[in-house]
Amino acid sequence: MLIDVHCHANLYLELNHLIKDSQDAGIEKIIAVAMSVISQKRILELCDHHDLFYPSLGIHPEEIQRNKQIFDIIGSVEQLIRENKSKICCIGEIGLDHHFIIDQDTYILQEKIFNLMLSLAQELKLPVNLHTKGAEKEVFEMLPSYNIPNVNIHWYSGPEQFLKEGIERGYYFSITPAIKYSTIVRKTVSMVDIDHLLLESDGPVKYSGRIGTPMMIKEVLNTISDIKKVDLIEVESRIESNTRDIFPKLFN
Repeated sequence: MLIDVHCHANLYLELNHLIKDSQDAGIEKIIAVAMSVISQKRILELCDHHDLFYPSLGIHPEEIQRNKQIFDIIGSVEQLIRENKSKICCIGEIGLDHHFIIDQDTYILQEKIFNLMLSLAQELKLPVNLHTKGAEKEVFEMLPSYNIPNVNIHWYSGPEQFLKEGIERGYYFSITPAIKYSTIVRKTVSMVDIDHLLLESDGPVKYSGRIGTPMMIKEVLNTISDIKKVDLIEVESRIESNTRDIFPKLFN
């Protein structure tokens, strides 16, 4: 079973084509990940209307930079998440960004919002889907303060030091189509045991000019098999098992 655990489905212009192409490619489940305040309800609507999608709600650090009123209205986001806790398979995409976001004035507010999202994940006993770009140290320092069922680090590309720490803690790592050309992503795959790897498209982000889609996770799977030198069918089976472990609501 092929499952895309991180896709911004609400950002595609031709969603019906995406759904058909994904199903034709054998993609059976897609976690639709929210980022902004406005995308929370859109993600829920998509998941209500299309069985292929499962919702993940949360506030991305980019929203903190763009939405100057975010701290004043974050309570409404938390309430929406609580009201839909039975539908949500995880909290995300949440985290910190000190790489793409260079305005250091946002960093304290990023941490405040991230703490609120982690508290919510703890309260609702939901796993988290994390963004850590350029802030791996800070994210890894904050996580032990919370009792969260499981942690997935999305598209890890940070220092080896924190990768090793995440491995020791038992975190999962979802791998994107960047595996085709990124030495850092390939190194992540080589270091993380298969039993802690997941598949993601992070669509519609582009990879070497190609718009990312869930269909690309088949290429990711093939490359993981090549790097690990493990039979493709076994890799697919083990990654499906990992997905069941970290995101059980996908299979209820």
